[in-house]
Amino acid sequence: MLKKVKEYIARHRLIDAGDHIILGVSGGPDSMALLHIMVALSGPMHFRITVAHVNHGLRPEADEEEVFIVAVCRVMGVECFTRRVMVDELARTRKSGLEETGRLVRYDFFEAVRQDQGGQRIATAHHSDDAAESVLLHLLRGSGIKGLRGIMPINGLVIRPLLGVSKDEISAYIAKNHIPHRCDPTNQDQYYLRNRIRHKLMPLLKQEFNPRIVDKLNQLGAIARDENQVMEEQTKELWRSIVLQDDITTVILNNQGLSLVPRAFRRRIVQKALLQIAVAEWSMGDVEMVLEFSAREQGGSARALHLKKKVRVIKSYDRIIFTIRPVERVRFLHELPVPGRMTIPATGDSYQTMVVDRQDYGAGLDGVGLDYGCLPQPLFLRSRQAGDYFFLTGMKGRKKLKKYLIENRVPYYDRDRIVLLTGPGHEVYAALGLFVSDQAMVKSQTESVLWIRAVSSTTSGNDSQERRVE
Repeated sequence: MLKKVKEYIARHRLIDAGDHIILGVSGGPDSMALLHIMVALSGPMHFRITVAHVNHGLRPEADEEEVFIVAVCRVMGVECFTRRVMVDELARTRKSGLEETGRLVRYDFFEAVRQDQGGQRIATAHHSDDAAESVLLHLLRGSGIKGLRGIMPINGLVIRPLLGVSKDEISAYIAKNHIPHRCDPTNQDQYYLRNRIRHKLMPLLKQEFNPRIVDKLNQLGAIARDENQVMEEQTKELWRSIVLQDDITTVILNNQGLSLVPRAFRRRIVQKALLQIAVAEWSMGDVEMVLEFSAREQGGSARALHLKKKVRVIKSYDRIIFTIRPVERVRFLHELPVPGRMTIPATGDSYQTMVVDRQDYGAGLDGVGLDYGCLPQPLFLRSRQAGDYFFLTGMKGRKKLKKYLIENRVPYYDRDRIVLLTGPGHEVYAALGLFVSDQAMVKSQTESVLWIRAVSSTTSGNDSQERRVE
């Protein structure tokens, strides 16, 4: 047994000489076997161990189990850290299941001990039967290749040194070496799906279909791991060609580019985007919902798909946006000093204005020029409002600003940040960076020109009045 585990550790490069390994020990037969095996191997393989145990406070025996583990570690000369968490209360607060909450609590504590003690890895006692059950569990849930990998030998900083041995081998090792342990009665509870797989489905499959079902399921997991690795590498390449923005709160993808890749990779790209902004158990149903939404014809206006964890998926023209940022409408309205300078806090944009004679104004100048004599007073720089309109060159009548933005495919999330030059009403004389209304264009009969240019917020202007709107 020791030789088999040692070879498995070496083959998968789970531990390096000099490593400090944190063992997650529950007190059950598997984790107590792990403790004894790792103690035996720590000398020959030149690593050291520390035990971490979480008392979930769910059963009367939990306190006794904690005392038992501390006592065993003392006898074996292994440092042990424990933490008590009332998992049932925490699950109610988080509105999550006991099993999931318990798992998160355990791994959070293991990681805290690892960081505090300067450890390199966290080891858990999962064995080959656990891995086979995991493959079957994901199969029943309709998982893709990634789920069919089962339990990985190494996942981040977590290692599973016992994955190469079976439950029967562990039981024999426990009996042969008279290793004390405690049995958790909840492992027999048929309420949990994994327990039903372990105690009902797996024995049925062994007896009626294939006595080597555990080996075959683990073989499937190994094949899935290899194929998944190839697809992950290809997904990274495709991601780089499609992603437009990539941070912890928002991911923006080129939706047209997404539609051109094979559907298998589309699923992975969507799943990667979802996981990047919200760590959750994203199901294939969630992924397929996003893909259907991505492919839907919606015209120019944006629509939102609301998922769990406050994730919104928004489609705007040729972009699909995954975000957890709260919806914030940018609104501003400030009188424009002429001549002078001002900064709009809502956008961070700064503008300088001056009035020049027509003969001193050239169309090639940086900024925008407008016929000052045609403009009302006072003038404002503001965000869009319902009912805004402007006059377009070569067109009879006026045009709605909203229609213009849609026709010109301006993303909805940029529209509130567009700086408009207006009078007191809804007529727009310029959308800075986009257009100048026909009513305000510089013409041959123009006498004076209002010149507006964007400037750096740190630029100083000695000859201009500066106003910062607070």
